Amino acid sequence: MKTERNIVLSFVLGTSAMALTLAAVSATPAATNASATAPSAGPGWTGLTRPQDMIHARLELMEHMEELMLPIDTITLPSQPVRNVAQMRLNAEVVGAMLQAVPHLFPPTTNLYDPKAQVPATIALPGIWKNFDSFYSLAQAASHSAEEFANAKGDAAMRAASLKLRAGCDACHELYLRKYEPPKFLPSDYQFDFDAALKSMKHK
Repeated sequence: MKTERNIVLSFVLGTSAMALTLAAVSATPAATNASATAPSAGPGWTGLTRPQDMIHARLELMEHMEELMLPIDTITLPSQPVRNVAQMRLNAEVVGAMLQAVPHLFPPTTNLYDPKAQVPATIALPGIWKNFDSFYSLAQAASHSAEEFANAKGDAAMRAASLKLRAGCDACHELYLRKYEPPKFLPSDYQFDFDAALKSMKHK
């Protein structure tokens, strides 16, 4: 009978492998020889035919990675002993597998960030494609850090590995993810007459 660990890893590794396969055929093949050409918009080139779907897929992957990172991030404070070690090791292994797939979900056709758009199609910045090797290396380094966390022994080592993994994730986000900008309030927002609006609603 498969353990929970094996089931989760089989699912994630299988999903990551599928993502690698789909994304790899989405990008322009490397010019390894004179006959290398750009792909046509066939049904299997999802980076060309379904760029928005690929953007959505990588966003979902990122959000689920952050959920897996939550318990790992919480152990950095030494006030309490590290608990649920087995679960956090499993989370780290899954995060590491996901991070290996991440760069392959960024074909050039998904470089659709528009700084003027209130809700851009993607918050991945064009810098990814200007220096893709750096982006790729950061993702692989973070994946390696996740593996180090999964293999760390003892509370102190796990806390240190947790900080290193978070730093690796943040380094990539700092360079290649649009920074969060809080909503801007206008003078009209402060001058809005809530009492009058509520009275109007009561009389309807």
